[in-house]
Amino acid sequence: MPWRRWSTVALNRFDELNIDAIRSEFPSLANYTWFQNGGVSITPKCVADEHARLMLELLDRGPMHIVYPDEEYPRRRAAMERLAQFFSVDADELALMRGVSEAYQTVLRGLDWRAGDEIVISQDEEAAVLLPTLHLRDRFGVRVVKLPLLENTGEQIVAFENCLSERTKVVALSHVSTDLGWRLPMREICAICRMKGILSFVDLAHSAGVFSIDVQDLVCDFAGILSYKWMYAPYASGLLYARLQGQDRLAITYAGGRSEKSLDFENDRYELQHNAERFQYGPWSWPLVHTWATAAEWLQQIGIERIESRTAMLTTQLKDQICDIDQATLFTPISARRSAALVSFGIQNWTGESLANTLRERWNMIVKPLPHTRQGLRISIPFFMLEEEIDRLAGAIRTLAAQGPTK
Repeated sequence: MPWRRWSTVALNRFDELNIDAIRSEFPSLANYTWFQNGGVSITPKCVADEHARLMLELLDRGPMHIVYPDEEYPRRRAAMERLAQFFSVDADELALMRGVSEAYQTVLRGLDWRAGDEIVISQDEEAAVLLPTLHLRDRFGVRVVKLPLLENTGEQIVAFENCLSERTKVVALSHVSTDLGWRLPMREICAICRMKGILSFVDLAHSAGVFSIDVQDLVCDFAGILSYKWMYAPYASGLLYARLQGQDRLAITYAGGRSEKSLDFENDRYELQHNAERFQYGPWSWPLVHTWATAAEWLQQIGIERIESRTAMLTTQLKDQICDIDQATLFTPISARRSAALVSFGIQNWTGESLANTLRERWNMIVKPLPHTRQGLRISIPFFMLEEEIDRLAGAIRTLAAQGPTK
């Protein structure tokens, strides 16, 4: 398998990351300086090659599940088991989805909502969580409670408890918030939910692949997972994690093909799957799913702990320099334990759009302007970025802050 070789080239003789070898797998890095991995990741060659191989297989051999079902269906199960192992869950707790949005919608649709019920989200949620929540509010009269983001962990937990009431039905939070990059103490939050009988949903889009996640240890009831940000698989696949003991709490509102265990076309009888697959309905691109499993093994070969450590070093390097710029305001927590691979900040008198455009035009840097929460930039920092690239970005920001925007 193509990713196996990473056990020898991704590490140097001191068992540290071989950044040059890793960067050689990303030919697109020759075109720009890449600070937008939190949107859609660039893909390493070993992962892209596996996707290309699987697509050529369809060309050469035809639809695998039809022509070679005895080969393809065990491969599908193996892919799901590899993804389950990455997240320390049982494969029967995973349902294929198209993304976090569908995973979250599956949870919301499966509950009986009444006017006055409450749902807790944070002050910094992306559309995948925010839009379905607001639609739920307008459709059923559900009250939306927004959790403030606080850097002190103890104060954050107290603030969370103050958001809860007897009417709280669901807590839906991003493990790492999309725009401002706050990492929430999700294990403590989900444990409180479990104790109070409140269902919990965690958006793992900006944590999966950045630091080690044992989803069962999070003690959440449900989670949404993506393939194409920090897990470096091609766009786009997703998963719903549904805890085995909590699956019966959701009704099935979309019983579509791929959710059935059996279907009797003559007598109009059916039986749904007894695991999380009951929540899914396809079809999907299985080459994408297989490739996602390949990407998960690639990350494991490199070492999630090494990735987390280097990410913390690089983000701290940028945060320290941004804090030294008088005209700059850092929006992301300083602490690496309360953040991840995103660093967001604003520059006095600059809009985020103007900053992003200027960095692209003058320094060929790909960054994301903050579109929702406030004016500024969101910098995504993959673990394979170079220290000098961080310094060049900070230097460019320092220059722009001093000169101000052009009229």
